[in-house]
Amino acid sequence: MKINIIIVFILLFSLTLISGASSAPGKYETPDELKDLIIKVETQHRGLTSHGNTRMTIATKDWKRSLLMETWSEGRGKFLVRIKEPAKEKGTCTLKVENDIWNYFPKIDRLIKIPSSLMGDKWMGSHFTNDDLVKDNKIEELYDLKKEGMDKNIVIVQAVPKASSAVVWGKIIYRIDEEKAVPESVDYFDEAGKKVRTIKFDQVQLISGRWVALRMRVEPLASGESPESKDSEKSNVIEFTEMLFENIEFDLPVAPNLFSIRSLRK
Repeated sequence: MKINIIIVFILLFSLTLISGASSAPGKYETPDELKDLIIKVETQHRGLTSHGNTRMTIATKDWKRSLLMETWSEGRGKFLVRIKEPAKEKGTCTLKVENDIWNYFPKIDRLIKIPSSLMGDKWMGSHFTNDDLVKDNKIEELYDLKKEGMDKNIVIVQAVPKASSAVVWGKIIYRIDEEKAVPESVDYFDEAGKKVRTIKFDQVQLISGRWVALRMRVEPLASGESPESKDSEKSNVIEFTEMLFENIEFDLPVAPNLFSIRSLRK
């Protein structure tokens, strides 16, 4: 009788554990957890400050070119890019301070502030837009976040625009390496629900105590179609923009007034 009682007790205790485990909340289920995850993902390659050299390669159906850029950032709101190569574009700069963007062209000594009507234009001829530069650090503010599931160590997060948000994308899907807080890919959908762009991340390395994807490749999909749906002629044309960090360092002091219009002409 005592043995039976002990067995029953063990079974009940085991069921309690199983029940408790299944009812326990999973990770990244609450809005705050998802917000913290997205902020970490979006700031992994920035730190408090960052400085480095980046090679940007742009390929379209008509041409291909490569730019070597020196980049600086401070927090999530300040960003400066100065072209070093090729020689004909050397010194061309882009400055972002919060919601404002300026382009400076040294050959004609002209400074242009990007108006809201041109925020959808391509930046430096790439597959990024001016709007991307402004709003890529505001995902958790402009979108409602929801965990879609897990794929081994990959967290899948869906971002849908808030009703009050004036944004381009109808939906964004993140695939995030949970351990390293680095995205594997980010898919962008239009308002009709068609995927129009994907960004892939690789060459992940540990730098200054943080995991950083040294290569980012943007691949547009024409008219929201998948690559498999393109005809044979079009499938031979590969369009992309690739950003490759040649070197990068974090959390070092930046020069006073670096992120200012005056610094663009120096």
